[in-house]
Amino acid sequence: MPWITVWLLVLGLAAACAIARGFWLYRVSLTWPTADALITRIDIDRHRDAEVHGGHYFRATFSYDFCTPTGDRLSGSWYKNFSTQEDARGFSERELPVGKRVVVRFNPKNPSFNDLELDSWTYSGDRPTSLSIMRS
Repeated sequence: MPWITVWLLVLGLAAACAIARGFWLYRVSLTWPTADALITRIDIDRHRDAEVHGGHYFRATFSYDFCTPTGDRLSGSWYKNFSTQEDARGFSERELPVGKRVVVRFNPKNPSFNDLELDSWTYSGDRPTSLSIMRS
């Protein structure tokens, strides 16, 4: 078998394993408990876009606080990218303003692994394209 075929098989197997692990983590996180949280801070920063020469985008980072069932107070964050600062500000004011009550899903074995539970009740505008499982 030519070496290029072996290389492509190894690469394909690695990609399939990464995708399967992502689905497994997602399914496991659906069983994690939830807690009420509060948006405490919003930061909007300009970032360079490495894919577009001279391009940039704006990242809105939403910080939140929540308590675990044992009473431990934790913080987390979630972000979304925007093409303009006005879009980031508009989304922040409309969907997740400071003081808004939200729901957080957290790993019961390690609550520092947490994320916002965004659904139609807490997030009524354009939908996120991806949510990370791990936030701290």
